[in-house]
Amino acid sequence: MNAGVFVGLDIGRSSLQAAARPAGQKWVAKADDAGICEIANVLSSVQPEIIVIEAQGGIELPVAGTLATSGLPLAFVSRRNVREFAHLVGARGDRSHAELLAHFAELARPEVRPIPNTVVEQLQALKTRQRELLNILALERSRLNTRVTPVQRNIRSHIYFLEKNLASLGEEINQAVRSSSIWQ
Repeated sequence: MNAGVFVGLDIGRSSLQAAARPAGQKWVAKADDAGICEIANVLSSVQPEIIVIEAQGGIELPVAGTLATSGLPLAFVSRRNVREFAHLVGARGDRSHAELLAHFAELARPEVRPIPNTVVEQLQALKTRQRELLNILALERSRLNTRVTPVQRNIRSHIYFLEKNLASLGEEINQAVRSSSIWQ
């Protein structure tokens, strides 16, 4: 942990934006598995004192799961608190939401709630399995160009099965984060 580095992480449906204070560093990544891993790696190298994430009704859960398994210090804050903070500091429109969250982290210093080791182990196992299924799914999709119809049907059936399992794993990851101490 790097005392004095505060990160705000804005999680959107299509992108992730992170900003660090006081250095003013900024990072952007897609809100897909590769982008989430990219942000996790960058933030692991920065070793912030805290990463503030605004609770948004669930879209932040996969990101929180990945960051938690990386051992990063997370704090969820309510949208209302961030809005009130923005009003108090006179936040300008030219500042990104991630920068605002980093500023909030620096001044408010919300409580970091560590995830119990059992939950971290569960999340790591679920994320590992998710990556494995994603690799298998990519292989199966690349095999779809075969001209043999029965084989195509079998591959499509397998793809459907993998997609259902990935959705189920995603829900398990979300539930593990929701039930952990960082979400309370």
